[in-house]
Amino acid sequence: MSLRLLKTALWAGGLVASLSCGSAFAAACTGVNVGTSQTGDVTFAGLASDNCVISNTNAQSGPNGDTSGFDTEFGDSWSLLGKLPPSSGSNTLGGVLFNWTFTSAGTTGTWTLMADQNVTLDLVFAMHAGGFTGAFLFDDQAMAANAVTPGTWEIHWVNNGGQNPDFSNLTLFARDIVSTPIPEPETYALMLAGLGAIGFMSKRRRRT
Repeated sequence: MSLRLLKTALWAGGLVASLSCGSAFAAACTGVNVGTSQTGDVTFAGLASDNCVISNTNAQSGPNGDTSGFDTEFGDSWSLLGKLPPSSGSNTLGGVLFNWTFTSAGTTGTWTLMADQNVTLDLVFAMHAGGFTGAFLFDDQAMAANAVTPGTWEIHWVNNGGQNPDFSNLTLFARDIVSTPIPEPETYALMLAGLGAIGFMSKRRRRT
C-alpha cells in the first residue's frame, strides 16, 4: 500500500484529524508568480497535495481543458473531469460517476468529491485566478464508494500587481482510474450463505 493510500485509509477511520495544511507534507510550488504557494494550500481527505505548479495558462481553456501548464511537472494523459462554475456538478469517467461541490470566499474555500464506487485515481485541482492557474496534484488518491470526501483551498500565488487574486474558475482532471464496484445485495447473500455452509460442515466434522 502506498503512503497516500495508507494515510487516506487512516483518515477514513478518523485517525488523522490532527493533520492540517501546514503539516510537514507541505512543500513550495514551482512556476511563475508563486508567491508563498505550497502543496498544503489545497487539501483533500485531510491531506496536502503531492505537487503544485503555478502557470500563466488557463486550465479551463478549450472544450477538454488545457493541461499544458502542469503536464511537464505531473505527466500527461489527463482527462477532463469537470469545470466550475457552477458550484456543483457530476460526470462519468472511466465507468465511475463523480459528483462534486465547491464554495468560494474570494481567496479561500472548500470542495468535495464523491464517487459511486471504491476508486483510486490521480487527480488535479487546477484553479485560475489573476491570470494564472495553480495546479495541485493528488497522486494515487483513494476514495471510498459514496463517501463525500472534503477538501479545502487557498490562493497564495500573486497577480502582476503582487496581490493574491480572487477565484475565477476551477477545472478538475483525472487519470489512472481504477475502480472496484460495490457488490450487489445478492452477492452479499451468497457470501453469507457460503460462510454459513462452511460453519455447518465444520460443526459436523467436530461432532464426528
